[in-house]
Amino acid sequence: MGLLNDLTLGRFVSTKSPVHSLDPRVKMTGAFALLVIVIAVQGWSAYAILTLTMLMVAVASRLPLGFLFRNLGSLKWLLIVIFVMHALLTDGAPLVASIPWFTREGLVMGGIFAWRVGLMVTIATLLTATTSPVDLGDGLEKLLKPLGSIGLPVHELAMISVIALRFIPTLLDEAGRIMKAQIGRGVSFEGGAVARARSAVPILIPLFASAFRRADELALAMDARCYRGALGRTKYVELKLQRRDGLAIALLVVVAGATLAVPRWF
Repeated sequence: MGLLNDLTLGRFVSTKSPVHSLDPRVKMTGAFALLVIVIAVQGWSAYAILTLTMLMVAVASRLPLGFLFRNLGSLKWLLIVIFVMHALLTDGAPLVASIPWFTREGLVMGGIFAWRVGLMVTIATLLTATTSPVDLGDGLEKLLKPLGSIGLPVHELAMISVIALRFIPTLLDEAGRIMKAQIGRGVSFEGGAVARARSAVPILIPLFASAFRRADELALAMDARCYRGALGRTKYVELKLQRRDGLAIALLVVVAGATLAVPRWF
C-alpha cells in the first residue's frame, strides 16, 4: 500500500506555475537533455548542481517537495541494491582491512550511481507532474513530425505513449483498491519475500483483467467517436513558442554548461 501511494511518477498535478505554462516541446527536450547530462557526467559536484536545479524547478512548479521525496522513498530498495552492488563489485582499496569486499572506490561509485538513478527518476517525475497527458502527446507528435516523411506513424506513436502514461496512475489506484478488497477478504501481505510473492497473485490477476477491460472500453469509445488516426485531424490549440520558452532554453544551456565545466570532485 505504501509503495502504491508514494509512487508519483506519471501523475499530473494541475496548478498554475511558470513551469506548467511552458511549451511541452521545451520541457520534453529539456528533460531529455538533462537525462543525457546525468548519464554523461560522473562526479559529486556535477550531481550537486543538477540536484539544486531540480529543487529550483520543483519550487518554480509550486510542487511540494514531499511529492518528489515520496517517489524516491518508494524506490529506496532499488537505490540500496544499486549502492550495495557497486560497493561489493568495484575493485579498489578495502575500506576496512577486516572487510576486504567493501572498497572505497566501490562506495564512491555506488553513491554516484544511486544518486544518478534518483536524478533520472526526479526529472521524469517533474516532466509528468507539470505537463498534462494531452500536452505531452501534442509535444511528442510535433517533435517526431519530421520522421513522418519516412513513413513513421508519428500520431499513432504519440497517442500510444500518452495512453500508456495516462494508465500508470490509473492502474496504481486500481491496484490499491484491489489490495484493500483482498485484505478485507483475509489475504495477508506480510511475511518474507516468498510469502509476499505468493500474496501478489490475488492482486495481479484482477489487475490484468481490469487493464484489459479498460483497454477494450477505450478502444470501443475511440471507435464510436470515429477515430481514424491522424487522417483529417486538426488541432484546436496550436503550439507556439513564447518568450518564456526562450528564457527556459537559455537557463537550460547555462545549467548544462555549468554541469559539464565543473571540476570532477569525489
